[in-house]
Amino acid sequence: MSSVNYFDSIADKWNVIREEYFEEKLKYISLSKVDIKDKICADLGCGTGFISLALAGESKIVFSIDNSKNMLRELHNASVSKGVNNIYPIRGSIDDLPLFDESIDAIFINMVLHHMFDAEKAIREMYRVLKKGGTVVITDVEEHSGEWARTEMHDEWLGFSHVQMNEWLKSAGFKNIDVSSTNLKCKGYSSLGEYTETGIFAAKGIKEE
Repeated sequence: MSSVNYFDSIADKWNVIREEYFEEKLKYISLSKVDIKDKICADLGCGTGFISLALAGESKIVFSIDNSKNMLRELHNASVSKGVNNIYPIRGSIDDLPLFDESIDAIFINMVLHHMFDAEKAIREMYRVLKKGGTVVITDVEEHSGEWARTEMHDEWLGFSHVQMNEWLKSAGFKNIDVSSTNLKCKGYSSLGEYTETGIFAAKGIKEE
């Protein structure tokens, strides 16, 4: 089963599954990193809208990108039920974003980068689509040893170090980079009962004006 097929298969259950892995508090930490009022935002690997629905309240437009059509359907249904009309779900890949150059004010990508085969290329794509002065906020897991996540969760990376994230952001062209721990944990069990717990970091970078 491919990563896309996996997330398609669990889309209708993802909100419950997600709550087992990390706290709701993570979205507020992510959104606190940048002023989104009346801004054009993108939520990459949006899933069912954990970040997108929170962004919609203050931002002008939210482009919600995901490879899973079923995740996007769940987000669309949630938007309709909440009366939200400024979220635009788009099917697409994070390492080849279906967005114009310098079109986005703020990018959020939550717990997604570790699923990307070429995570560094994905960061370069984020830089491409950001306006000058725009901000990227990445929240993801720190390095861990839970090998089971590669097969059961379709993880390409077993987390990232702060140094690695800093280097990738710098290499892509970002300035004023900050990578720090959120003091939150990501927790999970494999189908065989293996337990993995690791920290969650928040990384921020700005595209120089």
